[in-house]
Amino acid sequence: MGEPDATVPIMTALAGGVGLLALMTLAYGTVLCRLGERPLLRRIGLGLMFGAGGVAAMLQSVPVAPGVYLDVKAVPVALAAPFGGTLAAFLAAGIVATGRIAVGGAGMLPGVTGILLSGAAGLLMARLVPSVEWRGARPLFLLAPLSALNTLGIFALPWGEALPAFTHGGLPVALFTVAGILMLGTMLARERRRVDTERVLRDAALSDPLTGLANRRAFFGAIDREVAGALRRDAPMSLLLLDIDHFKEVNDARGHDAGDAVLVALSRVLRHGVRQSDLVARFGGEEFAILLPCTSLEGAFLLAERLRCAVRECRVEHDGALLHVTVSIGVSALSADAGRPDTLIKAADMALYRAKSHGRDRVCRDRALCQPEAVPVT
Repeated sequence: MGEPDATVPIMTALAGGVGLLALMTLAYGTVLCRLGERPLLRRIGLGLMFGAGGVAAMLQSVPVAPGVYLDVKAVPVALAAPFGGTLAAFLAAGIVATGRIAVGGAGMLPGVTGILLSGAAGLLMARLVPSVEWRGARPLFLLAPLSALNTLGIFALPWGEALPAFTHGGLPVALFTVAGILMLGTMLARERRRVDTERVLRDAALSDPLTGLANRRAFFGAIDREVAGALRRDAPMSLLLLDIDHFKEVNDARGHDAGDAVLVALSRVLRHGVRQSDLVARFGGEEFAILLPCTSLEGAFLLAERLRCAVRECRVEHDGALLHVTVSIGVSALSADAGRPDTLIKAADMALYRAKSHGRDRVCRDRALCQPEAVPVT
C-alpha cells in the first residue's frame, strides 16, 4: 500500500485556516473599536488576539512529513507588529512560542525558532515601512516571502533529519505561510480602513468643525452619562457655561473672519486650561460649556476664575491688529435641586445670565448653592 494522500487533510487545514483568519479579522476590528482611545490596552488586546490566533492555528496543524506540520501559526505572529505594534508583536510571539513548547515533541525547537523568525520579520517590516502604508496590500508582498523563511527553523534539527523534512515539507509550509500572510493581511488592512473611516465620520458628527471641540450633540450625550455616573458613585460634578462678552461687536467691526479667529483662540485657551478628563464643548455660537467630573462647586469656581483671567490676558492677532475679549461664566454643580442634566444646565445658564447682567467679565455661581452672606451686626 502506498502512502496516504495528503490532499484531503491539507484542504481541510486550508478551510480551517480561512475560517480562523476571518475570526481574527472580526476580533481585530472589535479591539480597534472598543479600545481605540486607550493605546496601551489596545496594544495588549491585539497582542493577546494575535497570540491566541497562533495557538488556534497549531490546533489545526496537518502533518506533511515526519516532524513537519502544516499550519498558519507564523502568520499572526508576523502580522502582529505591522497591525498591532511592537508590544503586540512580543506578546504574540511569546504566547505562540509558549504554546509550541507546551506541545513538545521532536519539532519543538524548530517550531519555536520559526516563530521567532516570523516575529522578527514582522518587526523589521514594521520598522521599515510607515504605518500608513499598511492600509494597503503592497507591503504584504514583501512581508509574505520574508516570513516564509520561518521554515528554515527546521534546520535547528540535526542535518540528517532536517534536510529530508525540509525537502518534503518545507515548500508546502512556505507556500501556506505566504498565502496566509496575503489573505489575513489584506483582511486586516481592509478592516483598519473601515474602522478609521467610521472614526472619522463619528468625530465629524460629534465635533465642531471650526474649533475642533465637542459639539452640542456630543455635550448632551456626555452630560447624560456623567450625571448618571456621578449620582451612582455619589461623586461631585460641576458645569461651566461661558459666553464671550460683546462678541457681536467683534463680528460687526472686524468681520466674521476675526470672530472665527477669536473662537479658535478661545477654544485653545479653554482646552489647555482644563484636565484631560474634562469635556470642553462649543455649546452654540459664542457660548461654550465645560463639564467637570469629580469637581465640587468651589473647585469649579476657582477654575472658572483662572479661565476668565487667561482669556482676558489672551491677545488674538488678526490682519495686523491685536484683538482681546472677555468672558462671563456661570457655574453650577450637582445637588438636590440640580440633580438632572437639564436642571444642571438651567442653573448654570441662570448664573451666566447674572454674570452678564452684573457687568460681564465675571464668574457667578448657582445662587441656590451659594452660602447666604452674613448680615453685619449694628
